[in-house]
Amino acid sequence: MNSEYQKDLELEIDRELKQLSELEAPATLSRRVMLAITERQALRWYNQPWQNWPTGLRIAALVLLSSLFGGLCVASWQLSRAAGMSATMQEIGGLFSGLTTLWNIINVLLGAIVLVAKHLGTGFIISCALIVGLGYALCLGLGTACVRLAFARK
Repeated sequence: MNSEYQKDLELEIDRELKQLSELEAPATLSRRVMLAITERQALRWYNQPWQNWPTGLRIAALVLLSSLFGGLCVASWQLSRAAGMSATMQEIGGLFSGLTTLWNIINVLLGAIVLVAKHLGTGFIISCALIVGLGYALCLGLGTACVRLAFARK
């Protein structure tokens, strides 16, 4: 665009906006805002955001949650060193063996598809893709024509 035109347009818009009068808020707006602020301040401490809790309770909650997290970390570390952990891991592995088999089947099928694509060549694959795309476009066009004919006003 022309930079001179943009400057003129900007000045014209600025001039028009400065000529507008100030808008006044509806009379009920300030009352509703003040009511919402009062209701929010009247909430009990546990219904307010964590930042608005009393300082002592925030510190206590932080200490409690930190100790729970630390205990969970230590417990999981000790559990992994337990004697029965190997049996548990074998049980979990047995539960996921079906997923492992499915993953292996998908890998074999994808490998076969890649091998077939390499064997056929890119020219044949591009030709097939074009034929499928043209067929899709043909079906879409014929479908659109049929719908327009069906709903055409007589």
